[in-house]
Amino acid sequence: MKLPVHLLKRTCLLCSGFWFLCLHVNGNSLTPPLNQIFNSLKQIEDSAVQASMLRGTLAGLSGKRDLSPPGSWKALRGKLARSKDPEVVKLADQLSQIFGDLSVSEDALKLVLNGEANLDERKGALGGLVAMRFEELPQNLKLLLGTDLQVDAIRAYSYFDYSEAPKELILEYEKFDTVAKRATIDTLASQKSYARALLEALRTEKIAKEEIPNYTARNLQKILGGSFDKVYGKILEMGELSEISKNPVKPVPHGFADARRIEVGVLPGLKFNTARMEAKAGERIVFVFPNDDSSGMMHNLAIITPGSSQTVMDAAVAMGAAGLKKNFIPEIPELLASTPQVAQGMKYTLYFLVPEESGDYQFICTYPGHGLIMQGIFAVE
Repeated sequence: MKLPVHLLKRTCLLCSGFWFLCLHVNGNSLTPPLNQIFNSLKQIEDSAVQASMLRGTLAGLSGKRDLSPPGSWKALRGKLARSKDPEVVKLADQLSQIFGDLSVSEDALKLVLNGEANLDERKGALGGLVAMRFEELPQNLKLLLGTDLQVDAIRAYSYFDYSEAPKELILEYEKFDTVAKRATIDTLASQKSYARALLEALRTEKIAKEEIPNYTARNLQKILGGSFDKVYGKILEMGELSEISKNPVKPVPHGFADARRIEVGVLPGLKFNTARMEAKAGERIVFVFPNDDSSGMMHNLAIITPGSSQTVMDAAVAMGAAGLKKNFIPEIPELLASTPQVAQGMKYTLYFLVPEESGDYQFICTYPGHGLIMQGIFAVE
C-alpha cells in the first residue's frame, strides 16, 4: 500500500508510540505483541511505515537480548532482507541481533571497527550492539576512542558494567575535547562502580573539580554519599537569580571576583541583543542575563559546544512535560552551562569557566521554539 504523505506521517508517529507501549505493557509476555506487530508488517509495503514500526519495536526491546523469535519472524525477516530501503534492512538486522543471531552481531561489530566504512552506518551498527547489550562490545570500545565514533563509544560504556571502562576512559581523558570530556564524566557517573573511579580521579586531580557540572555532582553525591563530599566539598550553585534592579547577594565563587562581565539582554521578536561574544580559552566570565523582553516571555541563556544547536534543541523538546520543572535545560555533554528560564523583570548572574579549546561555541535559548532564531556565536580564542 502507498499512503498519502499526511497520513504516512501520522501513521509513522502512531506506530512508533503504539508498539513501544504495547511491548512495555505486556512485560515479559512478548510473543503475542511481537506476533501482532510482525503479522501487521507482512501486510505493509511502504518502507517508511516499515521502518517506523521497526524502530518502535526496537525501542520496546532495548536492553533485552537472546530472546526467542516468535514464529512470525522467520518469514518476515526474509521479506525485510529483500527490501530496497537500506534503513529497513539495517533495522531488521538489529532485531535479528536481539533474537540471538550472533552472525549479525559479529558482522555489526566488524562494521563498527572498520574505519573506512560509512560513518552513519557505523553509528547505526554501534547503536544496535548497545541496544542488545552485545557482550563482546565493551572490550572493543577503547579502539574507537581515537576515531569519529569517540563520543558514541564513551556513551556506550555506560550501558555495561565493564571493569576496565574507568581506566580506559581516564587514561585518554586529557586527549579529549570538551564534549568528549563531558560525555566521559556523565558515563563515569552512571553507576557506582564507575563513580568510585571518577572520585579517585578527582582526588588525584586527573580530572578537575571545575569540569564536573552541578547536575553530575548532585548525582555523585547521591551515589557515593559522604565520601564524595570529602573529596569534592560543597556543591556551589554557579549563579544567582535576582530582580533586574538588584545585585546578587550570595558569595562570589572562587576565582570570579575580578572576572570580566558580559551582559546579554533580550529584544522583542525572540532575539538576544547581540549576535556575537568573544572570550579567551580558560577565561572566567560572569554572564549577566536580564530578561527585559516586553512580550513577557521567559528565556534562558545557555552556552553550548560548536555546531550543537540542533542537538540541544532536540534534547530540550524531548524533555516533554518534565522540561517545565527542569527549565528545559537538557543534561547532555553539548550543553556546558545555562541560566534557568528567567521571567520578565528578573536577571540571572552566571559564573562560567571558558573551555580550553578554541572554536565558535554558541549561546542559545533552550525554551522550545525559541532557539531556532534566538542564538549567537560565542567565539573562544
